[in-house]
Amino acid sequence: MGLNPRTGISRDGHPLSLSRTPPGDLARFVARFFLLIIERPDDALVESFLLHEAAYIRVPAIGRWETQVAGRWTPYEGPMIFGAQRRRFPVRCTGPIVAAGFMLRPAAWFAFSDVPAHQVADRLDPIDGAWGEALRWACEDIYQIERTFERLEQVVRERVAGRGVTIDPALERFEAISRLDPTRPVADIARELGMIPRRLDRHVRAHFGHPPKMVLRRSRFLDMAAVLRGLSAAGDGEQAALRFYDASHLNREFRLFLDIPPNRFRNTPTLLFTPGLEVREQRKLAEAAADDGLALAWSPPGIPRAAE
Repeated sequence: MGLNPRTGISRDGHPLSLSRTPPGDLARFVARFFLLIIERPDDALVESFLLHEAAYIRVPAIGRWETQVAGRWTPYEGPMIFGAQRRRFPVRCTGPIVAAGFMLRPAAWFAFSDVPAHQVADRLDPIDGAWGEALRWACEDIYQIERTFERLEQVVRERVAGRGVTIDPALERFEAISRLDPTRPVADIARELGMIPRRLDRHVRAHFGHPPKMVLRRSRFLDMAAVLRGLSAAGDGEQAALRFYDASHLNREFRLFLDIPPNRFRNTPTLLFTPGLEVREQRKLAEAAADDGLALAWSPPGIPRAAE
């Protein structure tokens, strides 16, 4: 295949991205900044997929990119917002795989989009206008890695300041639960957040893109996918495995989300999915190192939050 992963490689030989924790003033808006450089021949074609639990803004800088929509491959270029995905999202690239961007915090969705997240889920939309130009500028010298990260922070900071979005701590709390304790029943979470389940469903769809049950189910699946890819932290594998009743349950989840059984996933390179999975794991490690855990900013029920 002629791969030269410039931004990292796993212990099992899978190309990885380089990712960064956002600075403190952006931590409620951005989960992680990333940059991916995989050098390949100009005519090399890779067909893979993405599966993100949160929306991404991605700026492909080099290579010819296509996504599969309704069975047809559609080319695209420039900055894109990828909604959260409930199943594998087919993507292919010809040439080097070079892109940068960031993972959005769901509670901050409306700082980056004018429409609810469920309208962008399982699809992508081009970003044009001044915001698109700012993202292009941020990534125009993508091989200057530090400069690219600094510029991405700058344009996000300007975007956030201009939008003036109020973030609901209840949604931040749901995000933390979905990542760190995804086996909890939705009704139990709703009670903790002081909401009826229907209201929680409405808020989660608007910011996460999918219903609460899907958000939690996908999180459990991605934890196990990271284990099988050798990307999870020590001790996480046993905890992730306990969330599945037996081998048939695990097989059913892999077929639902990726349309392949777990053994095949374990032995098949996923050139575009793996870097995103690794960014997710790096975020978990960074938060654990900061002793963040579930202790996120939280307003008890009764304290005013963002408008419904």
